[in-house]
Amino acid sequence: MVTAPRATPHGPHALRLALLDALTAGAGLGYLAHQYREALVANLAAIGLALLLVFALGYVVRVAARVLRRANRRVGAIFAEELRKPSPRPR
Repeated sequence: MVTAPRATPHGPHALRLALLDALTAGAGLGYLAHQYREALVANLAAIGLALLLVFALGYVVRVAARVLRRANRRVGAIFAEELRKPSPRPR
């Protein structure tokens, strides 16, 4: 039996839009870098440190989200286990 190939959840249209967004962002950043070349060269250390801090902050947020998700799963498991237990008092 031959079946039709399954479509991806977002389809090729989303991929095209993502590539277009990346191209647009790259072109915009290139334009800004060309216009403000002197400022970029003069403040390269500050820009590098700012980028490093932004990436570090993103990593910290990612780790915090993982920890909170894991804690949420544990609390959910505890609640599910407690709800399965019979009540100690008769109703």
